[in-house]
Amino acid sequence: MRVDSSYIQSLQYDKASKVLRVRFSDGALVDYPQTHPRTYQALLDADSHGEKFHELMAGKKFVVIKEAV
Repeated sequence: MRVDSSYIQSLQYDKASKVLRVRFSDGALVDYPQTHPRTYQALLDADSHGEKFHELMAGKKFVVIKEAV
């Protein structure tokens, strides 16, 4: 899902695996395992996706799929 943000290009969520995939504006692609569906919905509903992302995901474990360019 593309979002209107200067920090985040898109968000994708897999309900089965509970993985949130974030594509950042700098080209990085990062997975956040064990993300609750409500967290994904809160990110989608936020006025500022970047701000909400920092609020909800700071300190969470992540896996870098693709480094920033």
